[in-house]
Amino acid sequence: MSLLSRLAPRGARPPSERDWERSAVLEPRVVRQHPELISDGGGLPFPPAALTSPPEWLDPDEPAVAALIAELNPQTAVQRAFRAPWKGDAVPPPARSGIEGWRVLARSDEEVLFGRGQPPELLTVAVRQAGRSRTWKGVGVSRARPLRAARDGVRASSWRLDPAQDLAPSDTLLRVLVTEQTYSGAQRADGRVLAPDLYVHGDELVLTMFVTPRPGFQVRAPNPETGVRVALPQPVGARQLIDGALYEPDS
Repeated sequence: MSLLSRLAPRGARPPSERDWERSAVLEPRVVRQHPELISDGGGLPFPPAALTSPPEWLDPDEPAVAALIAELNPQTAVQRAFRAPWKGDAVPPPARSGIEGWRVLARSDEEVLFGRGQPPELLTVAVRQAGRSRTWKGVGVSRARPLRAARDGVRASSWRLDPAQDLAPSDTLLRVLVTEQTYSGAQRADGRVLAPDLYVHGDELVLTMFVTPRPGFQVRAPNPETGVRVALPQPVGARQLIDGALYEPDS
């Protein structure tokens, strides 16, 4: 039996009525239409406005920018790293060529996320200080990955309504099946599903679910769905229920 077979998702069967009665009841946070932060999973979360701000001038002498250039031009980086010290500046410093159009999407004291282009063709590069020398190095490149809402460093997880629930306009309690976004070693997310975000509009309810990741290394295996109940602040009515996990910029 393979490892993946042994890690087949637990609880893959639909929840029973008893399971639903014992499931967590979550009260959502009412939020604005657009998420405050989004992420492609390649680095720091960033505000949606960062995608539309004009590209800024990047100083190639700044260590984080030099790490971006090295990630985009690895051969030049190797030449600089292994140049003979007695040759001085025989290898020229990083050039600006190749970083036009790049912008800073997010920055912390130890990490910077650069981006170029627009979704769905967004390219991002994350650089971070590493080791005792605190040298800036590239840690990841992401190409055209879906953008998800992010909260407290956690990317949103997808969900669907329990197909067995006959939802009425007067209902205020949803039965939701959540599929965790990050790998969890094929474990359900019981006890780790956070209070969701809820955007209330005249003809739609946008519900965004978040799951606290399991600590440590997790085997890559399909995640089983986790059943939770969401207590709405008002009846569903005739409004459409929408999964707000994926972020799509306004066209």
